[in-house]
Amino acid sequence: MQRVWVVVLSVWAVLAIVAVLAWSSRPAAPAPQLASQQVLVKGANGKQRLVVLKAPAHATTSTSAAVRP
Repeated sequence: MQRVWVVVLSVWAVLAIVAVLAWSSRPAAPAPQLASQQVLVKGANGKQRLVVLKAPAHATTSTSAAVRP
């Protein structure tokens, strides 16, 4: 009977360690979404054209991870 309790306690210990590791790990960063932007540009002779930009208007950099609540 003592072996049964040792096995049960060891299984619970392994599950507790896995739970702590899963709780403390950070989630993967989401992939950036590229949104298109439309710009109205005036050309020669006052002619207007609609230009679609596929790249983001500006880039952001992150030097540290976001603070988790």
